[in-house]
Amino acid sequence: MSTASAGGKQAEPEIVASEYAGIRAPLGRPRDFDPDAALDRAVRLFWERGFVATSVRDLCDAMEIKPGSFYAAFGSKEACFRRALERYLATQPRPGLPRPDAVRAWLRAIVDPKRTPKGCLLVHSAVEHPSLDERTQALVTARLEAMERFFAQCLRGRPRARADASLLAATVLAIHVRARAGAPSRELRALARRALEAVSLDETPAATRRLARS
Repeated sequence: MSTASAGGKQAEPEIVASEYAGIRAPLGRPRDFDPDAALDRAVRLFWERGFVATSVRDLCDAMEIKPGSFYAAFGSKEACFRRALERYLATQPRPGLPRPDAVRAWLRAIVDPKRTPKGCLLVHSAVEHPSLDERTQALVTARLEAMERFFAQCLRGRPRARADASLLAATVLAIHVRARAGAPSRELRALARRALEAVSLDETPAATRRLARS
């Protein structure tokens, strides 16, 4: 998802560690393509089309590699998708310290009209959850739960922190799905503002004005 950033560098706790440190070539056979660049192209393609609508042929065309090289490097479409999702998550900006301003910054970032492709690969993966293999399903679920826990930490000390965190997490998903469906920016901003109002985080006029202008 995109997860959004509050501008800080602090990473959220690791929820599911990547099992891959990189793509290893078979012994004695040098890789005839750049695996990092190929995986970046896979991220983009999956983000634009989703898991179900992307075929191995589509991936090979986007990566500019042959099917044999694809299967040697990734093993399957499912494994390629999981690695692409892990790479996407690893390259997203991390939220800052868990405090109310981080929530505002997160929502401000995901309604930015300059964001492309629209939506979030993690959220798109959640929509396609039944079509994913169990390991990828577990990764998606864990990261969505981590987002909600982060929001709860931002609201700690409030009597409705957990319920409000759930509302914020649901709003993030709704914004990404609506963005994917082509909703105009003003509708996305309205969703974000209403969520902030519902959890009493519209108390900072400057933050609210920035959100409204984004």
